[in-house]
Amino acid sequence: MCQLPDSASPIIAFENVSFNHAGRELHGISFAAYAGRVTVLMGPHDAGKTTVLRMLLGLDIPDSGCISTCGKPYGTSRIPKNVVSAMPEAISLSPYYSAGTYLRWKALWAGTSDSLLDGIIHMTELQNLLTVKLHDLAPIGVLKMRFAIALLPNPKALIVDEPLQRLDQSGTNWICEQIRKQANRGVAVLIASEPDGRLKPITDDVVVLDKGTVVKEGSRGQLWKED
Repeated sequence: MCQLPDSASPIIAFENVSFNHAGRELHGISFAAYAGRVTVLMGPHDAGKTTVLRMLLGLDIPDSGCISTCGKPYGTSRIPKNVVSAMPEAISLSPYYSAGTYLRWKALWAGTSDSLLDGIIHMTELQNLLTVKLHDLAPIGVLKMRFAIALLPNPKALIVDEPLQRLDQSGTNWICEQIRKQANRGVAVLIASEPDGRLKPITDDVVVLDKGTVVKEGSRGQLWKED
């Protein structure tokens, strides 16, 4: 896998970002997500978390302020997938394609090398599921596929939206372990979530959003002690 950035460098940085469109608002928010750390963007429904993620994927453009990735500001162009990648909310459950065929098609689209794809398959424990038809995958298999797809571009930053939603204990344990592994290899992981204590063990930093405003930010120990 490619060389990842130094942990002292912010991979994602929002500086005084504001946005107001169709009832979605951000009010001069600033925060950063660093290489090798798991940052949880925490807040209730309609806090502004989805708008932040949409901006990182180039789907919304701030009215003012600056967003940078790897120290480089961006404008209206979409951020390259090898910088920021998001875990998809769902995958096709076609009865015609196996998990392996679907994953290799996604890898071709992402420009993933065969060696990197093999590493991702091993990392996400998909070796025994490659011949299974997509519509026959168990929920844990679908979860593994979704996470593997997010890793295909070998991103420097990984976005995961509400990762524990609708997961049983085995799924929760698996995704938390995988997220921590990515941070340990130097990826900046940004999780958007409503308050959920199950994320505490894998979290390094917390940014609390409410009504489009950053109301608190700090380390896991600082903020979870207050709850």
